[in-house]
Parts: sequence; C-alpha cells; structure tokens
Amino acid sequence: MSTGAASVLAWTGAATSVVAGLSLLGTGVIAQSRAATAADLASLAGADAVAVAHGRPCEVADEVAVRNGARLILCEQREWDVLVTVEVDASPLPAAAARSRAGPGPAELP
Repeated sequence: MSTGAASVLAWTGAATSVVAGLSLLGTGVIAQSRAATAADLASLAGADAVAVAHGRPCEVADEVAVRNGARLILCEQREWDVLVTVEVDASPLPAAAARSRAGPGPAELP
C-alpha cells in the first residue's frame, strides 16, 4: 500500500468518526428538545386542569406527555402549580429528561 492510499484511508476513517459523532450529538439535542416541549405542554395541561377544578391534573399531564412521545416520570401538584418530569427515548443514547412547572402568576391567584 502506498503512502497516498494510507493517507486517504486515514482521512476517510477520521471523517466517518466525525460524522458518526455529530449524528449522535444531533440525536441527543433533538431528544432533549422533544423532552422539554413535552414537559412544558404536560405541565401547562395539568395547570389548566387545576384551574378548572379537574380532580386529577396528573392524569391530564400524563395523557399530554404520552401524546407528545414522552413518558411521565413524576407529577406533583403544589397548590395551584403542577410540576412534571418527563423522559424521551434517545436510542442509542440514554433517555433525555426534562422538568417543567406551570401555574397561575401571583396576580392571577383566586
């Protein structure tokens, strides 16, 4: 094998590694974004359920999380606020998680 062919092979291997790394990074960024969106929507839906005196705001939050491709890990109602933690599959990486809180602003409390 000549030196030129070895150089081409080395550069091809390096380029392939960089592309694979960027692909994994992109997968992680997209999964984190999906988790954040699902968490925000789930907490907003739960807070809306609290505002209309729905008896189970965490069930509403769970349904919204599932519809957005996430799994509800934790849901807690604290007075008028709803706090959620969701998880989104990011295979082959570990799952991406996000947390969110929603509720009325201080001036909007009954």
